[in-house]
Amino acid sequence: MQMLQNEMHKTLIGVFSDTHRNLDGLRQAAETAKALGAAILIHLGDSYKDGETLFEYSNEVLRVPGLYEPEYKNPEVPNRFFTEINGFNIFLTHSDRCEDQDLPGDIDPRKVAIENQADIYLYGHTHLYEATIKGDSLFLNPGSLKAGDNRCQTMTFGLLELSEKKATGKVMDLDGKVLVETVLLKL
Repeated sequence: MQMLQNEMHKTLIGVFSDTHRNLDGLRQAAETAKALGAAILIHLGDSYKDGETLFEYSNEVLRVPGLYEPEYKNPEVPNRFFTEINGFNIFLTHSDRCEDQDLPGDIDPRKVAIENQADIYLYGHTHLYEATIKGDSLFLNPGSLKAGDNRCQTMTFGLLELSEKKATGKVMDLDGKVLVETVLLKL
């Protein structure tokens, strides 16, 4: 009964980054994530406006802008922030370091990482996917959905599966094939 109860409280989250106006690729990734059960969708920038497309698939969309977008210089649009989902403290940022484009008061992403301030650390910018544990945190970079990207071989997105004490981070191709997966157990 306990296992069944935990499965019922599972939350799936689609994570996308560096779409660079490739709305077809973003739609394909969002459709795959939704078919897998993702109810919450997160866009980590480049392009912030691309994230609006995700509202076609969910009413629960979170997003941050990329460095060179007008929204990044808008103090009313958070460049980085924390959110809590299923008891996990999640940090969202486009870049995993301070940048020249940062606004005064922007959160230092390296400090968040070094001090384990988040259970889950979501970032993009590099176009290189990653799902790994560092310290006490799960780090997930969903890679890129940029068409013709010369930094990666395939378009990818992330999927987070959160249950009561377990977070699983996956990076997948557009067909839903898992390329890398890691698990964080929360004590």
